[in-house]
Amino acid sequence: MGPPRCALVGVRSDLRPPEVLRRVRATVRRYGMLSGGERVVVAVSGGPDSMALLHILRRLQPELRLRLHVAHVNHGLHRAAAAHASFVARTARAWGLPVTVMRVNARALARRRRVTLEEAARWVRYDALARVARRFRASHVAVGHTADDQVETVLLWLLRGTASDGLAGMPAVRPLGRARIIRPLIDVWRTEVLRYLASERVPHRTDPTNRLRRPLRNRIRQDLLPHLEGYNPGIKALLRRLADQVADDATWLGRQAHEAYARVVRRGGGGITIDVAGFRGLPASLQRRVTHMALAAAGGNIRALAFVHIERLREMAARDRPGEQADLPGLRARRRDATILLVRAARRPLRRMIE
Repeated sequence: MGPPRCALVGVRSDLRPPEVLRRVRATVRRYGMLSGGERVVVAVSGGPDSMALLHILRRLQPELRLRLHVAHVNHGLHRAAAAHASFVARTARAWGLPVTVMRVNARALARRRRVTLEEAARWVRYDALARVARRFRASHVAVGHTADDQVETVLLWLLRGTASDGLAGMPAVRPLGRARIIRPLIDVWRTEVLRYLASERVPHRTDPTNRLRRPLRNRIRQDLLPHLEGYNPGIKALLRRLADQVADDATWLGRQAHEAYARVVRRGGGGITIDVAGFRGLPASLQRRVTHMALAAAGGNIRALAFVHIERLREMAARDRPGEQADLPGLRARRRDATILLVRAARRPLRRMIE
């Protein structure tokens, strides 16, 4: 008996599917995501993107010799959450794939850490996926972010006051504990995903939280992007190219920043210290990157970090004011005679620029 099927609302079933498999293969090669023979945890919510991801990786499984394990994280944030978890489990078993379903409590974490529910859900989701990867001894965790998600992320960070690296959006590959997160659909548009699902008769569910108005990402998707398309119908492709260009520039600058970081940043004094004289000798672009790296090393809340915080620390280094202090996301910066000390701040509500 096959897996349950769900209707694709608003999608014509007679549309020819795009060359999704070819593009995913090209993406995998371009970013060196997989070389063959890996164990891969596939994060599946049951929505269109993740179901397309699972179906595609299952089709590529023989040629790449992949060992797939399906992981579903149930946040319990809507009434249909349990039904979605059951749907994913039934579909994975029908497709002959092992599956792990985890229930997490994002609301409790949001209250405890005093962050938004969306932020807490992200934390617990990736923590759960990392645990599955360790248990399954997987080297990779595949997630279903598409080119549309990349565009939304660029606008999200822009509105929050990001430094230039935020314009690179989500990396195609990034670390997650001992594993690596990969995004094989990062070059595929959501409309192409829907056409693929219709053509291949792949079942999926719709997450009702995607229709909520409060999350900023939803408002970007529902309001801002359609408005921008009124000025430039190709705005999404333009922002996607911008993310690629910034990411390429960031790769080269990142190598320079790591060398500079090794020269001017040290761990000690109860936190992270920045040598002011060495820091002042760096170009402004490297100063900003070294600052970001130092704040991360000190345990700051990087997702709440904005351009104004980076500039605040640069201003502190430029002035000779021993004893000067500054509050940063999760940190306190203190100017000494020749260094700046970064230490963890007492836990308190995080101030977000936009949410």
